[in-house]
Amino acid sequence: MKRFLVLGVFALAAISLAATVTVDTLLKDKAKYDGKEVVVSGKVAEYKARTSRAGNPYITFKLKGASATANVYLRGKLEGDAAPKDGDKVEVSGIYRKEKKVTDTFTSKDEIDASPIAKKKFGVKITERAKG
Repeated sequence: MKRFLVLGVFALAAISLAATVTVDTLLKDKAKYDGKEVVVSGKVAEYKARTSRAGNPYITFKLKGASATANVYLRGKLEGDAAPKDGDKVEVSGIYRKEKKVTDTFTSKDEIDASPIAKKKFGVKITERAKG
């Protein structure tokens, strides 16, 4: 009986960790989510696919909620149907950081790093395309 109880507790913990939150929920409780794996829903704005000075592709965009906005960073490329457009509703999975020092002169705030990591399903999933 104890064994099933322990398994049940672990199963519930795993489900709660995977729960999707809104941008507004995430940013209302930054300390709770800081440094943790998150799945966050919102709308894409200011989507930009770029290449670093070192020649590495990356993507940035704003993830908008009803009243709050988070930044999203992703190493690599999203092409074709996998690439969201401004106005698309998405779910972003990755690591949230309320503050991340990138260089001595640049600090990113409220960022979800959705870069691929081995054995993690981080990334961007389009849930609804923008009309128009």
